[in-house]
Amino acid sequence: MIARSEGVDNHEISQAEAADEILLEKERNHFLQQVIGALPEQLRDPLVLCALEELTPREVAIMLGISEAAVRSRAFRARQILRDRLGAWMGLRR
Repeated sequence: MIARSEGVDNHEISQAEAADEILLEKERNHFLQQVIGALPEQLRDPLVLCALEELTPREVAIMLGISEAAVRSRAFRARQILRDRLGAWMGLRR
């Protein structure tokens, strides 16, 4: 026979887990917004325009007055910084 704690059922546990996941997602989004905001403008703009606004590198290059290769390179460097900082943040969260 398996003993069961009084007042605790699977539904309550799953709600608590879901609440934890929602909170973590909100914290992660806030952290990412801070990191993106702290990027140098020359890295932030290509990243935001390509990744969030979904413009093509060509469109971004025209808007910013730089080459498409520079757009790709800067967006790549910005993603690397985000990945590194998010990885460090997630390591601290565990």
